[in-house]
Amino acid sequence: MARKSTSKPLSTGPTPARRKKMTPPSLLRSPGFKIGLVVVGITGLAALGVALFGARRFNDEILKPVSAATLLPLAAAAAPQAERAWAETRPWRDYVARVLSSVNTAEVREQVAERLAHWIDRFR
Repeated sequence: MARKSTSKPLSTGPTPARRKKMTPPSLLRSPGFKIGLVVVGITGLAALGVALFGARRFNDEILKPVSAATLLPLAAAAAPQAERAWAETRPWRDYVARVLSSVNTAEVREQVAERLAHWIDRFR
């Protein structure tokens, strides 16, 4: 003989809604937060390196080779452009120097001081 089950179903209504997947807040997914984590991680690794090797050895064995591999090629590439820009701005720099030297006289300083005093008196 077949036996009937005596247990009742847990719910007779509609099936319960699925739980939403737990997602991190949008702050944790933002690029700024991720960059901050990378910076903190690199800083922590550098502090650990200094603690393990000592400051001088860390500088000699890690920082100098890394800067030589990255900064020197960058400086070599930028130097010709910087020299060209410096040479091209020479007339403008000379003009600004002449204007500033012509303004830097006792008469102009007195006028500026009078205007400044007048302006301060207006707010008293």
